[in-house]
Amino acid sequence: MKSSGPLKVAVVGAGVAGCAAAVLLRRAGHAVQVFEAVAEPAPIGAGVLLQPTGLQVLGQLGLRDEMIALGAVVHQLVGDTATGRSVLDMDYRCLGPQVHGLGAQRGALMGLLWQALRASGAEWHCGMAVEGFTQDEASVTLRQRERELGRFDLLVLANGTFSQLRRQFAVPQRETLFPWGAVWCVLPQPEDAPLQLLRQRFRGARQMLGLMPVGRPHGAPHAPPGVNLFWSLRDDALKRWQSQPDAAALSALKADMQALLPEVAPLLAGLTDPAQLRVARYADVRMRHWHQGRVVALGDCAHGMSPQLGQGANMALIDAWVLSQRLAARDDVLAALSDYSRERRAHLRFYQAASRWLTPLFQSDQRLGPAFRDAFFGTAGRLPWIKGQSMATLSGMKSGWLFGRLDLDTATPPPLSFPMEQTS
Repeated sequence: MKSSGPLKVAVVGAGVAGCAAAVLLRRAGHAVQVFEAVAEPAPIGAGVLLQPTGLQVLGQLGLRDEMIALGAVVHQLVGDTATGRSVLDMDYRCLGPQVHGLGAQRGALMGLLWQALRASGAEWHCGMAVEGFTQDEASVTLRQRERELGRFDLLVLANGTFSQLRRQFAVPQRETLFPWGAVWCVLPQPEDAPLQLLRQRFRGARQMLGLMPVGRPHGAPHAPPGVNLFWSLRDDALKRWQSQPDAAALSALKADMQALLPEVAPLLAGLTDPAQLRVARYADVRMRHWHQGRVVALGDCAHGMSPQLGQGANMALIDAWVLSQRLAARDDVLAALSDYSRERRAHLRFYQAASRWLTPLFQSDQRLGPAFRDAFFGTAGRLPWIKGQSMATLSGMKSGWLFGRLDLDTATPPPLSFPMEQTS
Protein backbone atom coordinates (compact mmCIF):
# COMPACT_ATOMS: atom_id res chain seq x y z
CA MET A 1 0.00 0.00 0.00
CA LYS A 2 2.85 2.38 0.79
CA SER A 3 4.98 3.63 -2.05
CA SER A 4 8.73 3.52 -1.59
CA GLY A 5 10.36 6.29 -3.54
CA PRO A 6 9.31 7.30 -7.06
CA LEU A 7 6.23 5.70 -8.57
CA LYS A 8 6.12 3.83 -11.84
CA VAL A 9 3.28 5.58 -13.68
CA ALA A 10 1.50 4.73 -16.94
CA VAL A 11 -0.47 7.46 -18.70
CA VAL A 12 -2.82 6.38 -21.50
CA GLY A 13 -3.57 9.22 -23.91
CA ALA A 14 -1.31 12.08 -25.01
CA GLY A 15 -3.97 14.80 -25.03
CA VAL A 16 -4.18 17.81 -22.73
CA ALA A 17 -4.88 15.90 -19.50
CA GLY A 18 -2.46 13.08 -20.21
CA CYS A 19 0.46 15.29 -21.24
CA ALA A 20 -0.01 17.75 -18.38
CA ALA A 21 -0.21 14.93 -15.84
CA ALA A 22 2.83 13.17 -17.34
CA VAL A 23 4.95 16.33 -17.25
CA LEU A 24 3.97 17.22 -13.69
CA LEU A 25 4.55 13.70 -12.39
CA ARG A 26 7.83 13.33 -14.23
CA ARG A 27 9.06 16.62 -12.76
CA ALA A 28 8.13 15.28 -9.32
CA GLY A 29 10.59 12.45 -9.88
CA HIS A 30 8.28 9.63 -10.92
CA ALA A 31 9.07 7.21 -13.74
CA VAL A 32 6.42 7.98 -16.37
CA GLN A 33 5.47 6.12 -19.55
CA VAL A 34 2.90 7.60 -21.94
CA PHE A 35 0.94 5.31 -24.27
CA GLU A 36 -0.74 6.89 -27.31
CA ALA A 37 -2.76 4.86 -29.81
CA VAL A 38 -2.05 7.22 -32.72
CA ALA A 39 1.20 6.31 -34.46
CA GLU A 40 2.05 9.90 -35.42
CA PRO A 41 0.10 12.38 -33.28
CA ALA A 42 -0.59 15.54 -35.25
CA PRO A 43 -1.35 18.97 -33.73
CA ILE A 44 -4.95 19.28 -34.94
CA GLY A 45 -8.21 20.10 -33.21
CA ALA A 46 -10.74 22.85 -32.74
CA GLY A 47 -9.94 26.10 -31.05
CA VAL A 48 -9.94 26.08 -27.26
CA LEU A 49 -10.80 28.85 -24.85
CA LEU A 50 -8.31 28.70 -22.00
CA GLN A 51 -9.74 30.16 -18.82
CA PRO A 52 -7.85 32.06 -16.09
CA THR A 53 -7.67 28.95 -13.89
CA GLY A 54 -6.30 26.84 -16.73
CA LEU A 55 -3.75 29.54 -17.48
CA GLN A 56 -2.60 29.27 -13.86
CA VAL A 57 -1.83 25.59 -14.40
CA LEU A 58 0.08 26.44 -17.58
CA GLY A 59 2.01 28.90 -15.40
CA GLN A 60 2.95 26.06 -13.05
CA LEU A 61 4.07 24.07 -16.11
CA GLY A 62 6.18 27.01 -17.29
CA LEU A 63 4.15 27.31 -20.50
CA ARG A 64 1.86 30.27 -19.83
CA ASP A 65 3.92 32.98 -21.53
CA GLU A 66 4.58 30.85 -24.60
CA MET A 67 0.89 29.99 -24.84
CA ILE A 68 -0.15 33.63 -24.60
CA ALA A 69 2.36 34.51 -27.33
CA LEU A 70 0.77 31.93 -29.64
CA GLY A 71 -2.87 32.56 -28.72
CA ALA A 72 -5.23 35.52 -28.79
CA VAL A 73 -6.22 37.30 -25.58
CA VAL A 74 -10.00 37.33 -25.18
CA HIS A 75 -11.53 39.91 -22.86
CA GLN A 76 -15.14 39.67 -23.94
CA LEU A 77 -17.78 37.18 -25.04
CA VAL A 78 -20.84 38.51 -26.83
CA GLY A 79 -23.85 36.76 -28.31
CA ASP A 80 -27.08 37.94 -29.87
CA THR A 81 -30.09 36.63 -31.76
CA ALA A 82 -30.85 36.86 -35.46
CA THR A 83 -33.08 39.83 -34.63
CA GLY A 84 -30.24 41.65 -32.88
CA ARG A 85 -31.34 41.03 -29.29
CA SER A 86 -28.39 40.82 -26.89
CA VAL A 87 -28.18 37.47 -25.09
CA LEU A 88 -24.61 37.43 -23.78
CA ASP A 89 -22.30 40.28 -22.90
CA MET A 90 -19.57 39.01 -20.60
CA ASP A 91 -16.25 40.67 -19.80
CA TYR A 92 -13.47 38.96 -17.85
CA ARG A 93 -12.28 42.31 -16.57
CA CYS A 94 -15.19 42.49 -14.15
CA LEU A 95 -13.14 39.95 -12.14
CA GLY A 96 -10.04 42.14 -12.24
CA PRO A 97 -8.29 44.43 -14.74
CA GLN A 98 -5.71 41.79 -15.75
CA VAL A 99 -8.09 38.82 -15.99
CA HIS A 100 -8.69 37.37 -19.44
CA GLY A 101 -9.31 34.20 -21.37
CA LEU A 102 -7.11 32.99 -24.20
CA GLY A 103 -8.32 31.72 -27.55
CA ALA A 104 -5.86 29.19 -28.93
CA GLN A 105 -5.56 26.54 -31.58
CA ARG A 106 -5.63 23.14 -29.91
CA GLY A 107 -2.61 22.23 -31.99
CA ALA A 108 -0.68 25.13 -30.45
CA LEU A 109 -1.50 23.96 -26.94
CA MET A 110 -0.63 20.37 -27.81
CA GLY A 111 2.61 21.45 -29.48
CA LEU A 112 3.77 23.12 -26.26
CA LEU A 113 2.67 20.18 -24.11
CA TRP A 114 4.38 17.63 -26.37
CA GLN A 115 7.53 19.74 -26.30
CA ALA A 116 7.41 19.79 -22.49
CA LEU A 117 6.71 16.05 -22.42
CA ARG A 118 9.79 15.27 -24.50
CA ALA A 119 11.93 17.59 -22.37
CA SER A 120 10.70 15.93 -19.16
CA GLY A 121 12.32 12.60 -19.99
CA ALA A 122 9.09 10.63 -19.87
CA GLU A 123 8.97 7.58 -22.15
CA TRP A 124 6.50 8.07 -25.00
CA HIS A 125 5.09 5.05 -26.87
CA CYS A 126 3.25 6.15 -30.03
CA GLY A 127 1.10 3.72 -31.98
CA MET A 128 0.62 1.65 -28.82
CA ALA A 129 -3.06 0.99 -28.13
CA VAL A 130 -3.71 -0.21 -24.60
CA GLU A 131 -6.70 -2.55 -24.76
CA GLY A 132 -7.15 -3.61 -21.16
CA PHE A 133 -5.81 -3.57 -17.64
CA THR A 134 -5.99 -5.65 -14.49
CA GLN A 135 -4.94 -4.66 -11.02
CA ASP A 136 -4.32 -6.00 -7.56
CA GLU A 137 -3.30 -4.27 -4.34
CA ALA A 138 0.31 -3.98 -5.45
CA SER A 139 0.19 -2.96 -9.14
CA VAL A 140 -1.70 -2.36 -12.38
CA THR A 141 -0.92 -4.45 -15.47
CA LEU A 142 -1.53 -3.04 -18.97
CA ARG A 143 -2.36 -5.36 -21.84
CA GLN A 144 -2.59 -5.27 -25.63
CA ARG A 145 -4.49 -8.38 -26.68
CA GLU A 146 -2.49 -11.18 -25.01
CA ARG A 147 0.63 -9.07 -24.66
CA GLU A 148 1.60 -7.56 -21.35
CA LEU A 149 2.81 -3.97 -21.70
CA GLY A 150 4.10 -3.56 -18.17
CA ARG A 151 3.23 -3.34 -14.50
CA PHE A 152 2.80 0.01 -12.82
CA ASP A 153 2.10 1.57 -9.44
CA LEU A 154 -0.43 3.96 -10.98
CA LEU A 155 -2.47 4.10 -14.19
CA VAL A 156 -3.79 7.46 -15.46
CA LEU A 157 -6.55 7.15 -18.06
CA ALA A 158 -6.74 10.26 -20.24
CA ASN A 159 -7.79 8.88 -23.62
CA GLY A 160 -10.92 10.89 -24.25
CA THR A 161 -14.68 10.91 -23.94
CA PHE A 162 -15.27 7.58 -25.65
CA SER A 163 -12.60 5.65 -23.77
CA GLN A 164 -13.02 1.87 -23.88
CA LEU A 165 -10.67 1.57 -20.91
CA ARG A 166 -12.89 3.76 -18.74
CA ARG A 167 -15.73 1.39 -19.45
CA GLN A 168 -13.66 -1.33 -17.75
CA PHE A 169 -13.80 0.63 -14.49
CA ALA A 170 -15.84 -1.06 -11.77
CA VAL A 171 -17.30 2.38 -11.03
CA PRO A 172 -20.93 3.32 -11.82
CA GLN A 173 -20.82 5.53 -14.90
CA ARG A 174 -22.95 6.84 -17.74
CA GLU A 175 -22.04 8.04 -21.22
CA THR A 176 -24.79 9.91 -23.09
CA LEU A 177 -24.20 11.15 -26.63
CA PHE A 178 -25.56 14.63 -27.26
CA PRO A 179 -28.07 14.77 -30.14
CA TRP A 180 -26.30 17.87 -31.48
CA GLY A 181 -22.71 18.49 -32.52
CA ALA A 182 -20.93 20.86 -34.87
CA VAL A 183 -18.69 21.36 -37.85
CA TRP A 184 -15.71 23.60 -37.31
CA CYS A 185 -12.53 24.87 -38.90
CA VAL A 186 -9.78 27.43 -38.34
CA LEU A 187 -9.67 30.10 -41.05
CA PRO A 188 -7.18 32.93 -41.66
CA GLN A 189 -8.32 36.11 -39.96
CA PRO A 190 -9.13 38.85 -42.51
CA GLU A 191 -6.59 41.64 -42.15
CA ASP A 192 -9.20 44.38 -42.53
CA ALA A 193 -11.62 42.87 -39.99
CA PRO A 194 -9.66 41.48 -37.01
CA LEU A 195 -11.76 39.66 -34.43
CA GLN A 196 -10.89 40.59 -30.86
CA LEU A 197 -13.64 38.86 -28.90
CA LEU A 198 -15.62 35.62 -28.85
CA ARG A 199 -18.68 36.24 -31.05
CA GLN A 200 -21.86 34.13 -31.20
CA ARG A 201 -25.12 34.51 -33.12
CA PHE A 202 -28.25 32.41 -32.43
CA ARG A 203 -31.52 31.65 -34.14
CA GLY A 204 -33.44 29.98 -31.34
CA ALA A 205 -31.45 26.90 -30.37
CA ARG A 206 -31.54 25.41 -33.88
CA GLN A 207 -28.76 27.54 -35.34
CA MET A 208 -25.63 28.80 -33.66
CA LEU A 209 -22.54 30.32 -35.24
CA GLY A 210 -19.48 30.88 -33.09
CA LEU A 211 -16.32 32.81 -33.96
CA MET A 212 -13.24 32.99 -31.75
CA PRO A 213 -9.74 34.37 -32.42
CA VAL A 214 -7.21 31.60 -31.82
CA GLY A 215 -3.83 33.03 -32.77
CA ARG A 216 -1.16 31.02 -34.54
CA PRO A 217 -0.26 27.33 -34.70
CA HIS A 218 2.77 25.96 -32.88
CA GLY A 219 5.98 26.03 -34.89
CA ALA A 220 4.69 28.43 -37.53
CA PRO A 221 5.65 31.95 -36.39
CA HIS A 222 4.86 33.51 -39.75
CA ALA A 223 1.43 31.92 -40.21
CA PRO A 224 -1.49 34.37 -40.15
CA PRO A 225 -3.58 34.42 -36.97
CA GLY A 226 -6.65 32.26 -37.19
CA VAL A 227 -10.32 32.37 -36.27
CA ASN A 228 -12.11 29.26 -35.10
CA LEU A 229 -15.52 28.93 -36.79
CA PHE A 230 -18.12 26.71 -35.11
CA TRP A 231 -21.47 25.85 -36.72
CA SER A 232 -24.01 23.88 -34.71
CA LEU A 233 -25.75 20.92 -36.38
CA ARG A 234 -28.10 18.20 -35.22
CA ASP A 235 -26.75 14.65 -35.36
CA ASP A 236 -28.78 13.67 -38.44
CA ALA A 237 -27.51 16.76 -40.29
CA LEU A 238 -23.95 15.89 -39.26
CA LYS A 239 -24.38 12.42 -40.73
CA ARG A 240 -25.71 13.88 -43.98
CA TRP A 241 -22.79 16.29 -44.11
CA GLN A 242 -20.32 13.45 -43.62
CA SER A 243 -21.93 11.37 -46.36
CA GLN A 244 -22.14 14.21 -48.91
CA PRO A 245 -19.42 16.79 -48.23
CA ASP A 246 -19.40 18.18 -51.75
CA ALA A 247 -19.15 21.70 -53.15
CA ALA A 248 -22.93 22.13 -53.30
CA ALA A 249 -23.32 21.14 -49.64
CA LEU A 250 -20.54 23.53 -48.64
CA SER A 251 -22.15 26.36 -50.62
CA ALA A 252 -25.50 25.75 -48.89
CA LEU A 253 -23.83 25.64 -45.47
CA LYS A 254 -21.99 28.92 -46.10
CA ALA A 255 -25.22 30.52 -47.28
CA ASP A 256 -26.92 29.53 -44.00
CA MET A 257 -24.04 30.97 -41.99
CA GLN A 258 -24.05 34.24 -43.90
CA ALA A 259 -27.83 34.54 -43.62
CA LEU A 260 -27.49 34.29 -39.85
CA LEU A 261 -24.49 36.62 -39.56
CA PRO A 262 -23.86 38.67 -42.74
CA GLU A 263 -20.58 40.15 -41.48
CA VAL A 264 -19.02 36.65 -41.53
CA ALA A 265 -18.66 36.90 -45.34
CA PRO A 266 -14.97 38.03 -45.42
CA LEU A 267 -13.99 35.13 -43.16
CA LEU A 268 -15.98 32.59 -45.20
CA ALA A 269 -13.97 33.56 -48.27
CA GLY A 270 -11.25 31.35 -46.81
CA LEU A 271 -13.57 28.32 -46.64
CA THR A 272 -13.25 26.79 -50.10
CA ASP A 273 -13.07 23.04 -49.58
CA PRO A 274 -15.51 20.75 -47.69
CA ALA A 275 -12.46 18.93 -46.27
CA GLN A 276 -11.62 22.04 -44.23
CA LEU A 277 -14.65 21.39 -42.02
CA ARG A 278 -14.26 18.77 -39.30
CA VAL A 279 -17.06 17.13 -37.38
CA ALA A 280 -17.23 17.34 -33.58
CA ARG A 281 -19.51 15.21 -31.41
CA TYR A 282 -19.85 15.36 -27.66
CA ALA A 283 -21.07 13.15 -24.87
CA ASP A 284 -21.98 13.69 -21.26
CA VAL A 285 -19.77 11.40 -19.14
CA ARG A 286 -20.75 10.91 -15.52
CA MET A 287 -18.91 8.76 -12.96
CA ARG A 288 -19.73 8.27 -9.29
CA HIS A 289 -16.05 8.96 -8.57
CA TRP A 290 -12.95 9.09 -10.75
CA HIS A 291 -10.71 6.40 -9.32
CA GLN A 292 -10.72 2.71 -8.63
CA GLY A 293 -7.81 1.22 -6.71
CA ARG A 294 -4.65 2.34 -8.50
CA VAL A 295 -6.40 3.71 -11.60
CA VAL A 296 -7.67 7.27 -12.07
CA ALA A 297 -9.48 8.95 -15.00
CA LEU A 298 -8.75 12.56 -15.99
CA GLY A 299 -10.09 15.08 -18.49
CA ASP A 300 -12.84 14.21 -20.96
CA CYS A 301 -12.32 10.53 -20.20
CA ALA A 302 -13.60 11.23 -16.69
CA HIS A 303 -16.15 14.00 -17.22
CA GLY A 304 -16.78 14.76 -20.88
CA MET A 305 -19.31 17.55 -21.39
CA SER A 306 -20.61 19.83 -24.12
CA PRO A 307 -18.43 22.81 -25.14
CA GLN A 308 -21.00 25.43 -24.05
CA LEU A 309 -18.96 26.57 -21.05
CA GLY A 310 -15.57 26.29 -22.74
CA GLN A 311 -14.19 24.09 -19.96
CA GLY A 312 -12.76 20.99 -21.68
CA ALA A 313 -9.05 21.88 -21.79
CA ASN A 314 -9.41 23.93 -18.63
CA MET A 315 -10.73 21.04 -16.52
CA ALA A 316 -8.12 18.70 -17.99
CA LEU A 317 -5.31 21.00 -16.86
CA ILE A 318 -6.81 21.41 -13.40
CA ASP A 319 -7.26 17.63 -13.05
CA ALA A 320 -3.58 17.09 -13.81
CA TRP A 321 -2.48 19.73 -11.30
CA VAL A 322 -4.66 18.45 -8.47
CA LEU A 323 -3.56 14.85 -9.08
CA SER A 324 0.10 15.85 -8.91
CA GLN A 325 -0.52 17.74 -5.66
CA ARG A 326 -2.38 14.90 -4.00
CA LEU A 327 0.31 12.39 -4.92
CA ALA A 328 2.94 14.77 -3.55
CA ALA A 329 1.06 15.01 -0.25
CA ARG A 330 0.72 11.23 0.28
CA ASP A 331 3.03 8.23 0.23
CA ASP A 332 0.02 5.94 -0.24
CA VAL A 333 -1.30 5.83 -3.82
CA LEU A 334 -4.75 4.55 -2.87
CA ALA A 335 -5.22 7.30 -0.30
CA ALA A 336 -3.95 9.95 -2.73
CA LEU A 337 -6.46 8.90 -5.40
CA SER A 338 -9.27 8.90 -2.86
CA ASP A 339 -8.23 12.44 -1.89
CA TYR A 340 -8.20 13.39 -5.57
CA SER A 341 -11.79 12.24 -6.19
CA ARG A 342 -12.98 13.99 -3.04
CA GLU A 343 -11.20 17.24 -3.86
CA ARG A 344 -12.45 17.37 -7.47
CA ARG A 345 -16.02 16.42 -6.61
CA ALA A 346 -17.63 19.82 -5.94
CA HIS A 347 -15.89 21.58 -8.80
CA LEU A 348 -16.63 18.93 -11.43
CA ARG A 349 -20.18 18.24 -10.27
CA PHE A 350 -21.03 21.92 -10.62
CA TYR A 351 -19.68 22.21 -14.17
CA GLN A 352 -21.20 18.94 -15.31
CA ALA A 353 -24.62 19.99 -14.03
CA ALA A 354 -24.29 23.50 -15.49
CA SER A 355 -23.31 22.05 -18.86
CA ARG A 356 -26.29 19.68 -18.94
CA TRP A 357 -28.63 22.55 -18.01
CA LEU A 358 -27.24 25.02 -20.53
CA THR A 359 -26.77 22.81 -23.58
CA PRO A 360 -30.46 22.49 -24.59
CA LEU A 361 -30.78 26.28 -24.38
CA PHE A 362 -28.21 26.64 -27.17
CA GLN A 363 -28.40 23.39 -29.17
CA SER A 364 -31.81 21.74 -29.40
CA ASP A 365 -35.21 21.85 -31.10
CA GLN A 366 -36.76 23.52 -28.06
CA ARG A 367 -38.70 26.75 -28.32
CA LEU A 368 -39.41 27.68 -24.72
CA GLY A 369 -35.83 27.08 -23.56
CA PRO A 370 -34.26 29.62 -25.92
CA ALA A 371 -37.00 32.14 -25.09
CA PHE A 372 -36.11 31.76 -21.41
CA ARG A 373 -32.40 32.02 -22.32
CA ASP A 374 -32.92 35.28 -24.20
CA ALA A 375 -34.99 36.81 -21.42
CA PHE A 376 -32.81 35.67 -18.52
CA PHE A 377 -29.33 36.16 -19.93
CA GLY A 378 -30.27 39.23 -21.90
CA THR A 379 -32.04 41.08 -19.07
CA ALA A 380 -31.18 39.54 -15.71
CA GLY A 381 -27.66 38.91 -16.96
CA ARG A 382 -26.98 42.65 -16.80
CA LEU A 383 -27.48 42.73 -13.03
CA PRO A 384 -24.07 43.08 -11.32
CA TRP A 385 -24.43 40.03 -9.03
CA ILE A 386 -25.64 37.72 -11.80
CA LYS A 387 -23.00 39.05 -14.18
CA GLY A 388 -20.31 38.36 -11.58
CA GLN A 389 -21.59 34.83 -11.00
CA SER A 390 -21.72 34.20 -14.76
CA MET A 391 -18.15 35.37 -15.23
CA ALA A 392 -16.92 33.30 -12.29
CA THR A 393 -18.61 30.29 -13.91
CA LEU A 394 -17.06 30.96 -17.32
CA SER A 395 -13.64 31.47 -15.73
CA GLY A 396 -13.70 28.01 -14.16
CA MET A 397 -13.75 29.41 -10.62
CA LYS A 398 -16.99 28.08 -9.13
CA SER A 399 -17.64 24.91 -7.15
CA GLY A 400 -21.24 25.53 -6.08
CA TRP A 401 -24.38 27.21 -7.38
CA LEU A 402 -24.29 30.03 -4.84
CA PHE A 403 -21.11 29.51 -2.85
CA GLY A 404 -17.78 27.81 -3.37
CA ARG A 405 -15.45 29.96 -5.42
CA LEU A 406 -11.73 30.06 -6.05
CA ASP A 407 -9.69 33.13 -5.19
CA LEU A 408 -7.77 34.22 -8.28
CA ASP A 409 -4.58 36.23 -7.88
CA THR A 410 -3.60 37.18 -11.41
CA ALA A 411 -0.51 39.09 -10.38
CA THR A 412 1.30 36.19 -8.69
CA PRO A 413 -0.61 32.99 -9.42
CA PRO A 414 -0.39 30.78 -6.33
CA PRO A 415 -0.40 27.00 -6.41
CA LEU A 416 -4.02 26.11 -7.13
CA SER A 417 -6.06 24.96 -4.18
CA PHE A 418 -9.56 23.67 -4.83
CA PRO A 419 -12.02 23.41 -1.94
CA MET A 420 -13.32 20.07 -0.77
CA GLU A 421 -16.95 19.31 -1.49
CA GLN A 422 -19.34 22.05 -0.48
CA THR A 423 -23.10 22.30 -0.52
CA SER A 424 -24.99 25.39 -1.52
